[in-house]
Amino acid sequence: MRRNILRDTILLTVIQMLLDGLSLLLNVFMTAQLGTEAIGILTLTASFFRLASVTASGNVFLCVSRFLSEELGRRQRDPQRMLGYCTGVSLVLSFCTAGVLLLFAPQCSVQFLKSPELTSPLRLMAASLPLLTVAACVKGRFNACCRAGVCAASDGIEFLVRTACMAGTVLLHKPESPAALCTMTAVSTIAGAGASLLFMLCFLPSCPLARTGKTSVTLLQYIRLAVPVMLGSALTSFLSSANDALVPVTLRQAGNSTAEAFSQFGLFEAIIIPTLFFPSTILCSLAGILVTETARETAAGRQERVRALTEKTLRQTIVYAVFITMLMLLFGQELGVLLGGGAAAGNMIVLLAPVVPFIYLEIVLESIIKGIGAQAFSSLNYLCEYVIRISIVLVCIPLFGFYGIVLSYYASNICGNISRLVLVFRRTKLRPEPVRLLGIPLFAAVFAAQGADMVFLLLHVQPGGSVPGIILFAMLACVLYLAVQRILFRLYGVIPDRTALKETASAG
Repeated sequence: MRRNILRDTILLTVIQMLLDGLSLLLNVFMTAQLGTEAIGILTLTASFFRLASVTASGNVFLCVSRFLSEELGRRQRDPQRMLGYCTGVSLVLSFCTAGVLLLFAPQCSVQFLKSPELTSPLRLMAASLPLLTVAACVKGRFNACCRAGVCAASDGIEFLVRTACMAGTVLLHKPESPAALCTMTAVSTIAGAGASLLFMLCFLPSCPLARTGKTSVTLLQYIRLAVPVMLGSALTSFLSSANDALVPVTLRQAGNSTAEAFSQFGLFEAIIIPTLFFPSTILCSLAGILVTETARETAAGRQERVRALTEKTLRQTIVYAVFITMLMLLFGQELGVLLGGGAAAGNMIVLLAPVVPFIYLEIVLESIIKGIGAQAFSSLNYLCEYVIRISIVLVCIPLFGFYGIVLSYYASNICGNISRLVLVFRRTKLRPEPVRLLGIPLFAAVFAAQGADMVFLLLHVQPGGSVPGIILFAMLACVLYLAVQRILFRLYGVIPDRTALKETASAG
């Protein structure tokens, strides 16, 4: 079962980019309707919900994607039994976590969410965990079977139903209290997951799992293999939620009121972070494919294929990330104002732009690391990364306020992704080449920016003065960027010279 990576990536990218664009517009709409303080409360609640969901399912989507892909890559296999292992273990975890949350909802709402009114919404979230687990399991099955179209369509249905519920609630009966906001989040999430699951169940007959022998592992062996994945996912979600919870606290220590702290936190999570991550849609689409593809090639012992896939993915990721960084440095201010975040959001986008390549590298590096089975390293690395981030949050935000978040992102992303690069280079035996990976894209970006700026200067047009101007500048810079780096890659030997190949063939 060979997968057309380019085709699947394009399909997922088109759909996911549309969804991410709509999600960003939804954030702008919700911020305008509810205010940044309410968005801060929503973000904190969603963070807790995400922690509960990942812990409950053991990140079953990743488990199914990886272990079912490995099973399908073997000559003798029983994918149905492997899927049963994944589903059974995750459902047991899910029901146990839901039971604990239902029992201790009052304590969680007071200690973590700082509001006893959130007990009822929290119990509603807990009751939905088994449904979310089953939906993630079915989606992982389609991902492992290379059914990218079904996965993309299910994402679209889930987003559209969830968005319709949230937007309809805001327009018809605007939630005023934190409890109403959290209830809206829970109900919309349940509706989206339920609709997505019903859609995927309709396509299950078209995704058969043929058995050709015994499964490669027993239940106990599967649990031993899956525990690092589950613990790593739970640890990452816990540290992420802890970091989210600490940001408003430390902003209050910097002298802000509770409302101002939640307002700044909401601005950061609703406008700044989605803007930085929106261009990474293509990489997120590729990442899901990379996990299954790398796991399948590793299980089959095709290390040369893994090495080639890694080298090409890293090079293209850096090329893409450097270009996006250039655009954010040039037009970050305009983007912040355009999206309703004002000058504060614009300044943060510009300040965080240089860390974008590290953020984007993390997406593909983590997929490769999970695909080659280095989950233990991934968990340890995330632990170190979040220890760095949380430490800087605790120290720098009380001192520098809102801009202390910038320092935490720089330190954690740079340290974490350098260690990921070192591991990937060692495990795949790929030799790093700084000129090819970084030097050429940086030179091409500077040339493209200067060249496009000179064209606009000759035309006496300000590129940042309007949205059409920004789009035209980006298109011209993209053409120059791709042309220059293609020439340099060809000179450096990355892209074969067709003339030389024809002469070699003729001589042969």
